[in-house]
Amino acid sequence: MSVFNKILYTLLRKLSFLVLLCLVATSCSQFSTSPTSKAWHNMNAKFNASIDAKDYYEWAMHKIDSTQLEDYSTILPVLHKIDSNQTAVAREELDEVIRLTSLIAERHSNSKYLDKSYLLLGKARLFKGDFINATEVFKYLNANNSSETAKQQALIWLMRAYIESNDFNRAEEVSKTIAQAALSKTSKAEYFEIKAAFHQKKEENALAAVFLEEALKYMKKSTHKARAYYVAGQLYSSLQRGSLARNNWKKVVKNKPTYDLEFNAGIEILMLGNSIGANATANFLKMLDDRKNIDLKDKIYFKMGEAKEKNGDYKSAIRAYTQSVKLASNKNQSASAYLKIAEIYHTKLQDYEMASSYYDSTLFDMNTRMPRFQEITDKASSLADFVKYQKVLKMEDSLQNLAAMNPIALENKVEQMIEADQAKELKIRAEAQKLLEIEKNRAISGNSGVASPGGWLFYDNVALTRSRSTFIRVWGNRALEDNWRRSSKETGSIAFSIEKGIVGEEPGEDEAALKMKESAKRMAELESKKSAMLSQVPNSPVKLAVSRRKQEEAYYQLGKIYRLQFNEIDNAKKTFQILLDKFPETQYKQETLYFMALMAQNQENNPYKEALIKEYPLSSYARHLKRGKVEITADTESNAEKDYTVLYTEFKAGNVSSALEKAEKGLFNYTGTSLEDKYAMLRIMLLAKSNNQNTYRIALMDFMKSYPTSNLVPRVSDMLAAISK
Repeated sequence: MSVFNKILYTLLRKLSFLVLLCLVATSCSQFSTSPTSKAWHNMNAKFNASIDAKDYYEWAMHKIDSTQLEDYSTILPVLHKIDSNQTAVAREELDEVIRLTSLIAERHSNSKYLDKSYLLLGKARLFKGDFINATEVFKYLNANNSSETAKQQALIWLMRAYIESNDFNRAEEVSKTIAQAALSKTSKAEYFEIKAAFHQKKEENALAAVFLEEALKYMKKSTHKARAYYVAGQLYSSLQRGSLARNNWKKVVKNKPTYDLEFNAGIEILMLGNSIGANATANFLKMLDDRKNIDLKDKIYFKMGEAKEKNGDYKSAIRAYTQSVKLASNKNQSASAYLKIAEIYHTKLQDYEMASSYYDSTLFDMNTRMPRFQEITDKASSLADFVKYQKVLKMEDSLQNLAAMNPIALENKVEQMIEADQAKELKIRAEAQKLLEIEKNRAISGNSGVASPGGWLFYDNVALTRSRSTFIRVWGNRALEDNWRRSSKETGSIAFSIEKGIVGEEPGEDEAALKMKESAKRMAELESKKSAMLSQVPNSPVKLAVSRRKQEEAYYQLGKIYRLQFNEIDNAKKTFQILLDKFPETQYKQETLYFMALMAQNQENNPYKEALIKEYPLSSYARHLKRGKVEITADTESNAEKDYTVLYTEFKAGNVSSALEKAEKGLFNYTGTSLEDKYAMLRIMLLAKSNNQNTYRIALMDFMKSYPTSNLVPRVSDMLAAISK
């Protein structure tokens, strides 16, 4: 071979290699549509990302589901609310899903696994609580895909994202689009379940039950399906559809339920069949006697309480719930029972003091992650305030009645009250001692319902909590110290002798002398208590005024709690009316008239509204009521602008009294116009020159409340800060 041929051969070999290299590189490009390229990217996407991402996602869902708390005392949610605080338990797994699915989108965009990766990416972001980015992923997947299945899945999860964001209007729009598509069985199961959750959130239980039952037709046998049957039963039960509820609860057992699901479904069926009459109690007692239910007595008593409550036997219901608390195997169970007792006292018996006490007990045991925790916290706080003001009214009424008595009758009445309090205290102590004995015997015999190592009382958390509550009720919240029983303590051995009642016991001292000393001691205690109580009696004009001021405040606060916290309109009206009748010139008259005007049935002929506008025309309350009735036209705005120009000219000229009169007239006449806040501001500036500091301060605070979006707020805020200094 010649030299030329050798050189040519070598060049051809190198060129062939370069061409081959280019072909391979081109085929590996993620933008190529060649079979070689697709095969290479499919393989890498599947084994380097897709399989692992799916495993991480399933493990994340398992971890999230295992930490969910189920409150069987209420209707379970069709789908648990996605809360980033709760899903944080699977944060690492969800982050890994996001990383792996992002790799497929970045490096293997021509892979057949791209759709699945985007769907997993959106789900992972959703469960992390990143609703905005999750929504964007689902929108992108729906808009940039040729696969009908991928589009359907994207829309279904987009609907879920909108529901979690409480954007029900957009969720409804997406739902209508999905309803027109031909869905696969898997998609139908997901869509109908999410649709059921959507209606449950909107408190439309009938629609929620129908869609959930439709979803169940396409679900595979699983614990998830068992739970869905249980929820469907609860929804139908709330609609008084007993037969449909029973059918769903019966199917729970056939679908791999957890023990709690199976037990509660059985209990619900039992209650459904025997909720009225003596059969229910007999069946519950039979279950309590069954040895295999020894660890479930707390739940059985709880359901017994529900049955009694349903039949209106509230005292028996409370006793059953109390037994559930005593035997509770965990704090969630005791919290649920305490809550039931609290709600009976609050809504059925209207004993707000007892309700407040039981709401406090509920919060003591309740897990902060339970769905109703914040609601119950707010209710407990409102009840505590309510009870406080209710006690103020009772106390001040009692003291004012005492003040009206003649001195001799007053002393006799006070002595009777002290004796009644002492008898009540002795009764409470006897009950407390009896309860402590019961707890001690239960702990020793090992029947406390809670594992008690060694059978000792102090290992029993339930007994300890109950005993501590009893102690505080009898003695108050006292510190651990010597002579804790005494309100005023001496030191040394003398105090100990007084505590034991043996002061003065000398050898040879006869029984008559001891009795005389004991009698003298009781008389001294009686006189001390009598003096303390008499000192509280408002027997002077100043003390009576203070007492009435406390009553006035209490009536106003109780009325607000009735209206705003309890939403008890009739009670709110009665309380506010008593306030207006007893205190015609109350400092809360504006607010009270405003509340009464809003609650009036006849808004056309509303005496409270008329009184408010007549007596306090410039108040924010009057303007708010008037604003809803005023029709603002172009002429109104034009007149407001003309009058404001005249007003401002007088302000600049220094005619304070004349300008102030025009400002107040304009503020009333042009309520609802675009210049309303400017009239209010000019009035404030005129009041600043009139040396009426109290009216000036009220006007500043009124402006902040009435015009929070006005661009004049910063200036008013500075003026308020200046006057506060």
